[in-house]
Amino acid sequence: MTDKSIERLKSIAFLTSAFAMLLIGFWVVRNMIPIADEDLHYKQIMGIVEGRNYFPALCPYLPGYHWTMAGLVMLFHSAMGPTMRLLATLLSFLTVTSFYFLAKTVDAGTAVQKSLFFILFPLFFPFFPLIYTDVYSMMFIFVALYLALDRRFWLSGIASILGLLVRQNNIIWVLLIGLAGYLEACAPQERWKNAKEWIPKLSFYFLAMALTATFVIWNRGFVLGDRSHHEFSITCGNIFFLLFLFFFLFLPYHLSNFSKIVHFLRKHKMMWLVLAEVFLLYFFFFKADHPYNHMGRFFRNWLLWKMLESPLSKCLHFLPIGYAILSLCVTPLSRRSFYLLYPFTLLFLAPLPVIEIRYCFVPFALFILFKGPDSERITLFSLASYLVPIAVIIYSMKMEMFFP
Repeated sequence: MTDKSIERLKSIAFLTSAFAMLLIGFWVVRNMIPIADEDLHYKQIMGIVEGRNYFPALCPYLPGYHWTMAGLVMLFHSAMGPTMRLLATLLSFLTVTSFYFLAKTVDAGTAVQKSLFFILFPLFFPFFPLIYTDVYSMMFIFVALYLALDRRFWLSGIASILGLLVRQNNIIWVLLIGLAGYLEACAPQERWKNAKEWIPKLSFYFLAMALTATFVIWNRGFVLGDRSHHEFSITCGNIFFLLFLFFFLFLPYHLSNFSKIVHFLRKHKMMWLVLAEVFLLYFFFFKADHPYNHMGRFFRNWLLWKMLESPLSKCLHFLPIGYAILSLCVTPLSRRSFYLLYPFTLLFLAPLPVIEIRYCFVPFALFILFKGPDSERITLFSLASYLVPIAVIIYSMKMEMFFP
């Protein structure tokens, strides 16, 4: 049997196992009442199916997801809740598949490991069977990045534009993909000398930027529906919230970095001053005053209330944030261009007024993809640690207690 045949069999075995895991998640939640924004998305989909509104604008994002789901509903001739969740699960499987093949492009040896992290990640897994735009939106980012790393820039740009029809703030990730693809494909000494030759190759990324600008001018704003709750503002809420979650979601990895962090601090004593400045920024500007962050039965809001209930609590909750920053400082990424993830994450999160777990999806997914390989022990500890929070989240959803 050739190496290609063995590799093909491995891919088939992994994707079959992944599909089975997603079906298990669907089976658990299939008959649950609509959760949080599911009812909103359901109404938008049915408006298209019934021909009442082909361009619905109840939520802030363009209705690319709703058009896709409406097409599938009409194809399957069923608009029942369980059917829609099954269709959402099938779209999520496409996202998992695109992540797997992207991971193979980045590093074939760790593709299965990273894809398991992606599937069993506690924030992602509960959303795979739900009628939400976030997982489907990530598929276009993964496909566009896969094509860019494969130097098929026009196709990558087209995939990027399709992704904007699902969530228009994906334009930030389009810029990252275009720049990373350019840096990977062009040798350092040729990057500026041959810039004119690269402009046609990157034309669809520029078109994505132009279309986004045109939409903003035509729409007189970046969002469609619910404008009053999604006004543009520069905040640090989502940035610090991501760092807090990041510490616990990658805890075995962070603990393994302890000796590296000690060495890093001894070598770079100025880092203590940087941490002090970050703490002051956090202490005085980290707030959760948006109305959506005061709604009950959301785990993110309960967590925010705990973090902000007193000055002492706020200070104590900075400890995992500070450690997460130090751990990032000693974390190698697979390629130099992948370090663009950090500034583009800040650029993506800073304008978002609502502190929301789902806004962390793309940064976490790309970090899993971009970081170097973990040891087998860290991988097993991490995956094992994910099973309990997944079970707790799904149980709390079924009992109508909490939603992420």
